Amino acid sequence: MIRTLVIRICLFALPFALYALYLMLPQVRSAVHARRHPWVRLTVAGLSLVALSFLVWGLTEGEPTSGVYVAPHLENGKVVPGHVEKPR
Repeated sequence: MIRTLVIRICLFALPFALYALYLMLPQVRSAVHARRHPWVRLTVAGLSLVALSFLVWGLTEGEPTSGVYVAPHLENGKVVPGHVEKPR
C-alpha cells in the first residue's frame, strides 16, 4: 500500500521536477524570470498522470475472475489462503 502511495506521489511530482530541470538550463534562466510560472498546468499534468496510473493499475492488476473460488481452509494444521482455481 505504501509503495503505491509513493508511486502516486512521484507521478504527481514528476511535472514539477521536469520544470525545475528546465529552469536550470542556462539559456532559459534569464528569459523565464520575467514571466509567471505555470503552476496550474503543472498541477493538472500531475493529476492526469495519477489518474492514468489508476486506470492502468485497474486494467492490469488483480486475479482472474473466471474459475472456482476455494475458501481459506486448514491443511496439516496450516491455514491455506483463499484462491481461485483455473477451470480445466
